[in-house]
Amino acid sequence: MKKISKIIRPALITVGILLIPFFGNLFVDGWNWRWTAFIFFGVILFGAGLAYEFWGKYAKKGVIGGFFFGELIAAGIIALLRFLNPNDDVAGVVIITFLIFGIFFAILGYFIQRFLEKRRG
Repeated sequence: MKKISKIIRPALITVGILLIPFFGNLFVDGWNWRWTAFIFFGVILFGAGLAYEFWGKYAKKGVIGGFFFGELIAAGIIALLRFLNPNDDVAGVVIITFLIFGIFFAILGYFIQRFLEKRRG
């Protein structure tokens, strides 16, 4: 039962988040997501949720610290992109950058924490 909840929880959160653009498509003029965008972001969100469920539960300090460090790096990169190209639309880049950097540094934080725990004891 525990393994099923590790998959169901990220799936429900992914569906909940994707309901926002779904209702945006229905009720907001000019908001037009294709079905491929829903699948793409669904896979990314579900992957991030699974990464947290499987790695984040075991090594919270390393994963959370790595995730927030990745988010700070992503914010710096996006600020630099906006400064260098003020007329470009970076909305898609923002979402992808935050997710990729957050997941990457969370995994890196997990491995660093495991290495330090082995070294100490």
